[in-house]
Amino acid sequence: MKTKILATLLVGLIVRIELASFAGHPGDLALFAYSARLYYESGRFDYLFPTLPLVYYVQLAFYSLYVLMRDLGFSDLVFMFHTNFMVEGLFFRIPLILSDLGIFALILQFTGKLRYAALYLLNPLIIYLTGAWGTYDSLMMLPLVYGFVLIAKNERRLASVSFIIAGLFKLFGFVPFGLLAIENLLHRKWKEFGIQLGTAVGLTSLSFAPYLGAGLQDFYVGFVLRFLGLSGASTRAYDVFAIFSGARFAGSSPLIWLGVGVIAILFVLHVRKSKSTIQPLLLWSLVGAVALNAFSQSEPQWLSWVIPLSILYAYMTKRTGLAYYSYFYGIASAFLSITILQSTGYLVLGTPLVFFNAIEAFKGSVAVYAITISSMLLVLLGYAFVKPVRFKVEIVALVCLVYLQAYFWLSIMRILPV
Repeated sequence: MKTKILATLLVGLIVRIELASFAGHPGDLALFAYSARLYYESGRFDYLFPTLPLVYYVQLAFYSLYVLMRDLGFSDLVFMFHTNFMVEGLFFRIPLILSDLGIFALILQFTGKLRYAALYLLNPLIIYLTGAWGTYDSLMMLPLVYGFVLIAKNERRLASVSFIIAGLFKLFGFVPFGLLAIENLLHRKWKEFGIQLGTAVGLTSLSFAPYLGAGLQDFYVGFVLRFLGLSGASTRAYDVFAIFSGARFAGSSPLIWLGVGVIAILFVLHVRKSKSTIQPLLLWSLVGAVALNAFSQSEPQWLSWVIPLSILYAYMTKRTGLAYYSYFYGIASAFLSITILQSTGYLVLGTPLVFFNAIEAFKGSVAVYAITISSMLLVLLGYAFVKPVRFKVEIVALVCLVYLQAYFWLSIMRILPV
C-alpha cells in the first residue's frame, strides 16, 4: 500500500513539475510576475492585483525564494513566447502543487482508499490547471476539502475557519460556510452562529489589513469592479444560457441569485431529514458549484471545483460511479478547454497557435463547448441524485455523441447564429 501511495505521489508530482517548468498561461503569469516583481524590486504593494489578497500573499511568500536565487546569481531563461522566466513560473506553481498534494493526503486520510485520492491527484483537469495553466483554484480547494473533513469529525468551529480561508482565496469557499450558517440558524444555535460570523469578519478584516487606506480603492477597481461585475460592463460568459440567449449582464446572471435561494431552501429541507450535516452540506455545495458553472461567467477553471466534492460525496454515499465519472469529466473538460477556449499551442508555446483546425478553429466552437459542458454537469448531478450505479462506458459514448451532434448542427449546418 505504501509503495502504491508513493508511486502515485511521484507520478502526480513529476508530471506537474515537468509541465510547470515550461508551460503556463501567458496572460495570468504575466500579471503574477509583474505584481511579485513590483514588490521585490521597488517595495510597492500591488493593490490592483486582480484576485483576493490572500492569493497575493501566498505568491509573494514563495516568490521570495526565487528572488533569493536571483540575488545569488542564478540566470533564468524564457521558453518560446512566454511572458515569464521558466523557473520563475515554476515558483508560482509550487503552492498550487503543494495544495494538490495536501488534497490528495486529505482524501486518502478521509476515505482510507488510494483510488479515491488518486482520482483527484491524477485527474487531467487538475493537472492541467495546476501544472500547465498555473491558476490558483487548488489553493481554495485545499481548505475547502479540509473543512468537510473537519465537519465529519464534528469540529464545526474549525470547519468554519477552514471554509472562510477557502473563501478568502476564491469566493466559492463561502458557499459551504453560508450553508453551515443556515444550519446553525435552523437549529437555533445562536452562539455558534455568532462565533461563526465574528470569525468571518475577523479573518476577512485581517486579510485586508494591508489594503487599508489608498489600497482599498485600488482593490475596488482591480477586483470588485472587474470580477464581481459592479462596473456596469457586460461580461464574457461560457454558459449555455448566455451563449444562446445572447444576454450579457454586468456580472453574474440574475438567475444565479435565484439558484442560490433554491439551493438554500433545498438544503434546509434536506438537513431536517438527515441525521448528519456533512452529506447535505457536501451535496448542496456540489450543486452550488454546478449552478455557478451553469448560470454565471463559467470560467473553465471553475469546472475543477466539483471534482473533490464529487469524490468525497461518492465515498460518503457509496457512489463509486460518481467518483469514476469525475475522472472522465476531468479528461473531457481539459480537452474542451485546451482545444476550444485556448488552442493547443497557447499554454505550451505562449502564443495562440492552432495545430488541429478541425477541433480548434471552427465556427460556433464556444457554443459546442457550452453544450458539452452542460451535458456533463447534468450527468454528474444524475450520479449524485439517483440511486448509486457503477460508471459505465456508455456515459463516455453519450458525452461524445452530444459533442459530435453539437459540432454537426452548430458548426457544419450552422442552424443558429452563434
